[in-house]
Amino acid sequence: MTYIAQFEAELVKKLQSTEDTAAIVKWICEKVLESYKNGITAGQKGVQVIRKGQSRRRDLPAQAQ
Repeated sequence: MTYIAQFEAELVKKLQSTEDTAAIVKWICEKVLESYKNGITAGQKGVQVIRKGQSRRRDLPAQAQ
């Protein structure tokens, strides 16, 4: 299961539970911060991420060469 799929599954569970909104928002913030820190750590290790497919930038060609 990918990170996003796992996050979505956990979020759906939380939304269907009786947890209050503040607790869900706090959980989301913690997950986003954790993901951000993991991205910084990966960047410091010099890991290059290569994505195939369409570019998310508007000024670049749609297909990676």
